[in-house]
This record gives sequence, C-alpha cells and structure tokens, in this order.
Amino acid sequence: MENTSILIWNVRGLNDWGRRDNLRKVVDDFRPSVVCLQETKLNHISERDVISFLGRDFSEFVFLPAQHTRGGILIAWRDQSFSVEHHFVHRFSVSVLLNSSTGSPWWLTGVYGPQRDEDKLSFLAELREVRSSCPGPWMIAGDFNMIYSSEDKNNDNVNRVMMGRFRRFVNDLELKEIPLLGRRYTWSNERASPTLVKLDRVLCTNDWEDLYPESLLQSAATEMSDHCPLVLGLCERIAGKRRFHFESFWPRLPGFYETVQQSWDAPVSTHYPLQCISIKLKRLARALQSWSQKQTGNIKKQLALARHILHHLEMAQDIRDLSVEENWFRCKLKRHCLVLSSLERTIARLQSRVRYLKDGDANTSFFHKQASCRRRKNFIYRLKDGNQVVTSQQEKHQILFIQF
Repeated sequence: MENTSILIWNVRGLNDWGRRDNLRKVVDDFRPSVVCLQETKLNHISERDVISFLGRDFSEFVFLPAQHTRGGILIAWRDQSFSVEHHFVHRFSVSVLLNSSTGSPWWLTGVYGPQRDEDKLSFLAELREVRSSCPGPWMIAGDFNMIYSSEDKNNDNVNRVMMGRFRRFVNDLELKEIPLLGRRYTWSNERASPTLVKLDRVLCTNDWEDLYPESLLQSAATEMSDHCPLVLGLCERIAGKRRFHFESFWPRLPGFYETVQQSWDAPVSTHYPLQCISIKLKRLARALQSWSQKQTGNIKKQLALARHILHHLEMAQDIRDLSVEENWFRCKLKRHCLVLSSLERTIARLQSRVRYLKDGDANTSFFHKQASCRRRKNFIYRLKDGNQVVTSQQEKHQILFIQF
C-alpha cells in the first residue's frame, strides 16, 4: 500500500470541459488511488465521463446524482488498488467498503453537507445512520459545510448552536480529525476582504487510525474551485537516520552501568583531550544503542513468547505436577511478563511526550496514537529555498523530507 493516497475535493461543478481538464491535470499530478469529489453538479455520470476527467485507470465508481445542478458526490478508485464489496448512496453521502490485497477492509464515506440549517439536522442524523450500517474502521471526508470550533472561521459570525451539534456528533461517534498540514482554512468567498472557513475535513475512527497510523493530510492550490483540494497519504512513513536518544528508564535496567563503564574505560589512541572526549562519547552512544536493542528490542515479541510458554506450563499443571525446575521457571516468567508490560507502557509514554498521566495510568494504545499525532505535527511538508518553494507533491524523486 505504499504511495497510496486519496484526493478529496469540492470541485464546484464538472459540467464544463475546462474544469474537467483542470481536474484531470490535478489527478495526473497527485496520482491518487481513490478520488472523492463533492458538488459535481452532474445528474448522471457515465464511465466515459469518469475517464474524461480522471483517466482510464478509474473504471469503477459510485455516485450520488445532483439535484437540479446542485450537489452531487463521486467516489472512484483506481484499478488494481482497491475493490469495493458494498456501497450505500444516501441523500448527502456516498459510502463504499474498500478492500485491498494487503490490508483489512474499511469504509469510506464521502459527504457534501447542506447549506440550510434545517437540512443540517437531517445531515447529521443521516451520518449516524450511515455509521450504524458501516461497522468497523471508518473514515468520513468531504465538504461538511459545518464547523465545530470558532477557530475554523476567521470572523466571529458563527452559528454556535449548530457548531455545538456538530461537535456533539463527533464526540458521540468517537471520531477524531486528521490534522491538515500547512493550511488553517479550506474555503474562501474570494472577496477583497475574504471570509475564510474550514469546511472540508477528514474524520476517522480509532480502528481506522490503527490501520494507517502514518497517514498525512495535505492541501493544494484551489485552482478552479473556491475549495482547496485535500490529499490524504495513507502510507507516508519517512525513513531517516536513527539518532541517539538517552532514555530515562535505562539506568533502571540491568547491565546499564556495566556497559557505560566498559565503553568509557576502553583505551583511546589520541593525546588531545577534546578529541578524546568526542571519541568516548560517540563510542558510548553506539554501545548504549547496541545494549538497548538487546535489552528492550522487540518487546512485543518477547512478551508474546513469554506468555505463550507460561500458558503451556499452566496447561501442563492442570494434568500433572510440575517439576521444581518447571515451577521455578513458571514463577520467573510471571515476573518477567510484569516487567515487560511495564517497560512497554513506559516506552510508549516517553515516545508520546504525554506528561499529565502517571506511570500507573498508562494506556499503551493511547500513547501510540499520541506518538503518531506528534509525528504528523512535526512533519515538515514544505521547504523554501530563495524564491523556489518545493512541496511533497512536487518532484517526488527529488523531494527532501525532514521529520523530528
């Protein structure tokens, strides 16, 4: 699933050949595996239409017809990337069950929220119904035409009642928003003193985030629309050179001080004090990294193996008496499982940098999600060199990514 991405865009109509050509250029540039479009303004979409503005690779699609040249949603997927087993078409949304050969199936719902307040209540009720029909990992994206925070708009003219209802919907369905990098708003009224609003967003469930913990949401130029396109990269793990980090729990592990003493006392072939210190520090860093990998590497596998052996010893105890050695080993494994579990939670807590919980309150799954969130926030997606701006969507083979 490498380089898999989803294009999400309110295109403001595809009944013009100029707009279709512009969309085709955007699709060719970003090469998304799935395209989710809102406000197509098309009463009917044929395979020929999809090929004209997406390309020949998109032969499978599901759409919601526009009503009197208003609205309309299209979800199309590239051949050989996903297959769709089930789909639902509602008044304001289109849902498809995406399945790939390398991952678990998950639901994608593309939405185009209504503009009238009286219809927004029906819109939120529909999404609750959609969720009940789409169990498992779920991602919902598109133009919601709603906000749930005053920070999503650049002025104070907000409907706080509707904003509270949208926030309640997000909380009740336990959804979380994938943060948008580089942009604060996604829509502009294109006036001299513009109103800017974040109407387009991507929400997901926790189990969907478990499938794609390294996903990144970025934006592009608005071009033919007053909404900016959103590009969600599903597998954006950036490999880099591993840096040395001293972990605060190391001194509590057996063998730490012996490793430090042995590395520091090793002879150095130089008579310059500063160079001697530099060599000792670099050598100590390598020694501690090697020692740490042996002590704390693959904790999940170590814990799984210890539990597996412990389980078999306990099953054997049900039908016979354990020997002295077996009973000693069983007690040793139980203590070892406690140590590994505590160590796993401690490492997850340190990686997430969450400091308001104590060790005893640690929830490993929560901390892993927090660490993923930190990686997204620390990801630098754009570099500026003089007058030239390079983005992660341009010159993919020449791009430079930096991740802290």
